[in-house]
Amino acid sequence: MYHGYHKQLPAVVVQSPEASAVTDEKLLSIGLQNLRNSLFERLFRRCTEQNWHWAFNLLSHQGRMHEDIVRFPGELFYEGKLKILPKEIPASQKQSAPLAAQPADNQADWQKVVTGRRIAFLNTPIDRQSPSRKTNRHEAELLAQLVKHFQSPQFPILNSQFSIGIITPYRAQIAQIQEVMQREGIDCGSITIDTVERYQGGARDIILISLCTNVASQMETLVSLSEEGVDRKLNVALTRAREQVVVLGNEELLRRNEVYRRLIDWAMCDEPIFLV
Repeated sequence: MYHGYHKQLPAVVVQSPEASAVTDEKLLSIGLQNLRNSLFERLFRRCTEQNWHWAFNLLSHQGRMHEDIVRFPGELFYEGKLKILPKEIPASQKQSAPLAAQPADNQADWQKVVTGRRIAFLNTPIDRQSPSRKTNRHEAELLAQLVKHFQSPQFPILNSQFSIGIITPYRAQIAQIQEVMQREGIDCGSITIDTVERYQGGARDIILISLCTNVASQMETLVSLSEEGVDRKLNVALTRAREQVVVLGNEELLRRNEVYRRLIDWAMCDEPIFLV
């Protein structure tokens, strides 16, 4: 059903858009403009262009995410049409339940932010000592503290079996995170640390996202826009979480991108804001 879904990650294509462009008039006439586009994407575009509304339908309800998580991607990427399960379905109670833990006065500032929000953003420094710019030791060390925080008995989010996943764009950062986790005595076997491409189709109770932003040029690879302007990488990363999402990155660099600016504003705002 979701293979080739244009609001999520496409297949990896090594050719440039120019090399894969279609020039044959007959193919162009049926909407095949570029070989990079999936069959699903082409059929959906064709149906909407021709007003064939009888030929397709859109997902309106999802049963994975809490309503406070789905609200941001739902408004920005799904035109406000993606909702939690109807109230008559018992599973919907979990999707609207308040956070089990609340901020305490003796917590560090980052702990108060994380404990009080379903989608939280933590500003991290640039790692100026990174040899490849694809690692950020500040984020790796903070991730270890976050894992300890979520695994502590004082944080009753679900139960002792809840899952944690870490998403980061670079394999070098994966290795750095694993190194810090091992140094801190954290069992990496119970935590999945991988790229967003490997996470597509999966889910975890808590998702921690290490964006590893050290220079402005990294935003070009961090963002994957569809023809509709949907940031497919961010959409997939956020919608992997069932209960909570924490995003780590350098605020100054991320705010240069419109979608991430909106995400940061959303995560920092005490009241829901309209995104359009």
